[in-house]
Amino acid sequence: MRMTAPFAVIVAATLAITGAAPAPAHAEPGDVIFATNVFQTEPDSPVPSYDIRYEDGRTGTLADYAGEVLVVTLWQEHCPYCVKEMPVLNRLSGAMKGEGVRVVALGLDQDMRMITGFLDALQLDQIEPVMDLEKVNATLFSLEHFGRTSIATPTSFIIDKKGTVVARIWGLVDWDGDAARAYLRSLVLQG
Repeated sequence: MRMTAPFAVIVAATLAITGAAPAPAHAEPGDVIFATNVFQTEPDSPVPSYDIRYEDGRTGTLADYAGEVLVVTLWQEHCPYCVKEMPVLNRLSGAMKGEGVRVVALGLDQDMRMITGFLDALQLDQIEPVMDLEKVNATLFSLEHFGRTSIATPTSFIIDKKGTVVARIWGLVDWDGDAARAYLRSLVLQG
């Protein structure tokens, strides 16, 4: 069932008040999940698997996080909305790390010192510095889920434990809210 905009606002408000989240298995592609800018993706959308770089210089892919529910946010140092959202994501990461949920802040700035400097300056110690090498993952995320090659920040994706992109988000989200956390917990409980 596709929700109309007024109905989606009512559902989102109800979820925010009750702290409940709809069962992800019942959402159709394009449906609002727990906030008006959080949408269900197409089924079986694999996470891009191009190189990312960790602070210690190692390279890997988002598949390195298999078995965890991920909130992957695409961000840049000069993005004012990212500056606003990153402390919220830091709190989410700290609060849910032991529950099988991990925040991966995929920095689009192509200098690890810039990424770590930004995180240090804002005292974001619960977010692991990760750089999207050549912005390939971000471009693929944007193209696949938003139909454009340009990358707007902050843009986020929620990935289940199997490595499937289950939600796409453009803009800020209340990650401190009960609805967001209930949705993430529901994904942890899925096989």
